[in-house]
Amino acid sequence: MKIEFTFPRSDVSTAVRVEPRVKDIDVSPDFLILDSTVKNIYGSRLPSCDHEVVLAGGEVSKTPDILEKLWQKMSQANLRRDSSVVVAGGGTVCDIGAFAASTWKRGVNLTLIPTTMLCMVDASLGGKTAVNVAGAKNQAGTVYPASEILICPEFLETLPLKELNNGLAEALKTAVIGDRRIVEYLLNKDYTRAVTACLAVKGRIVAADLEETGERRLLNLGHTVGHCIEAVSRFSIAHGAAVAMGIPVAAEMGGNHDLARELRAVAGKLGIETIIPETITVQGILTHLESDKKTTSAGRIWIIPEGWEDCRQVLLDLSTEKELLEKVWQ
Repeated sequence: MKIEFTFPRSDVSTAVRVEPRVKDIDVSPDFLILDSTVKNIYGSRLPSCDHEVVLAGGEVSKTPDILEKLWQKMSQANLRRDSSVVVAGGGTVCDIGAFAASTWKRGVNLTLIPTTMLCMVDASLGGKTAVNVAGAKNQAGTVYPASEILICPEFLETLPLKELNNGLAEALKTAVIGDRRIVEYLLNKDYTRAVTACLAVKGRIVAADLEETGERRLLNLGHTVGHCIEAVSRFSIAHGAAVAMGIPVAAEMGGNHDLARELRAVAGKLGIETIIPETITVQGILTHLESDKKTTSAGRIWIIPEGWEDCRQVLLDLSTEKELLEKVWQ
């Protein structure tokens, strides 16, 4: 199965292929970046490479120091502009690996093999790469779509439940934005269909707005508060879980209380927790919002869900934003 997305930048496209089993993955990398857990479980079944770097999964790897390490290894491997970099792992490893590939020689060929549900349904497609700086999420990054994404459902068979739920949260976000049927696929555990449906929604949006100047902002649903929850918790709350908490908050901020209750109920059926811990205070959220990269002099654009497949962009000045958040936290 193959899907191709073409983006509004000259000669930029991403081909998505679905391979049922890991042994079917056929790539010939000049430089291979692997998540350490993926290496331990699937290393013998993945293509080999003379130049291989293994990184720990999680936010610990999304740092400028790790980026510098990758550049040094790429230099030692004598990577050229036409060299091929393959990254296999979850969202954080794919983020940092793609950032390195996008900046080495101003961009080398990039193939992503997402191995978590979250990365499959969201992080792998669209070209966003990033590192965290000074404890704040995704402060430095590029927009560099991979040439190819390989989706292999077999990776999900060994994914811990917590990590699966992180991906289900991002899939739920995509369902709210553009295709309610995704919830049915998730409840039926038809993950291949859910992943391809999520990629179809995101691909359509990103193909129309690669640089995030308009419609692509919709994909930030739940993320503005979600990133703050992650940061306040010192990343003990994972990205997907934080986004799941942020989606009904956005609905509450828009006054859509019935929808917020429905979203929490659907999340509960999927096994996703949406109750924000008492240790996450509104003051902590407001403090971390100050480093949100979407901030402008006029305020911040929030994605407010009006209903399923119906979200809008709302610019809130800082005073209104504070007032609405304080009401939600009461």
